[in-house]
Amino acid sequence: MGGRFWAASSVGLAFLLGGCSTAVGLYHGAEGGAISRASQPLPGMNLPYPNLADVPPAPQKEPALEQMKITQQARGGVSAPAPGALEGLSLPRGAPPVPDVPGISIPPLQTGPAESAGTTAPATAVAPPKPPGPPIAIGFAPGKALLPFAEEPALRDVAQARGDAHVIAGGFGDGSLTLALYRARRLADALTADGVPASAIRLVASAAGSGGFVQLVY
Repeated sequence: MGGRFWAASSVGLAFLLGGCSTAVGLYHGAEGGAISRASQPLPGMNLPYPNLADVPPAPQKEPALEQMKITQQARGGVSAPAPGALEGLSLPRGAPPVPDVPGISIPPLQTGPAESAGTTAPATAVAPPKPPGPPIAIGFAPGKALLPFAEEPALRDVAQARGDAHVIAGGFGDGSLTLALYRARRLADALTADGVPASAIRLVASAAGSGGFVQLVY
């Protein structure tokens, strides 16, 4: 009698739990929103089971002697070249010639006893720096930055004799630094028109003095 009671109680309890879960599901469906949506399947659930036949076999183990050779080669660094790989190659017997570059001097290499008997190329002597050329005065009208026509031939001669030198274009402003800058820029414009690149011209200005000047510097 007691067993029947417990069995009936278990069935009733299961029914009540199932009814509660169904009621919760119905409530969520009626409420809507994200809570009513079905949960996403777990990753990989739709994939087939792996086929063990596709797994590659384990690599064969190298013999003990081959493993020892590989270990010795790794510890010893680079292996020796194959026979005949260096045929036809010869090492230089002397130092390479010193390049003839102006302004650069390379000291002679220290040679050993076997190479001291040979001759070495002498080091290139460094040429002394060339002094700047004399400044050439350029006249301007008082209070003006216009370049007179009579001064243009002098600037043309400086441009033709420049070579690879730089040109200083200086202006004096009769007490005004602004006028001095205008005069220096006017001289630079004339030099550029005569073929001197702008990168080779350096401007200087001073409020004191009058006129201007150009000068070659090496």
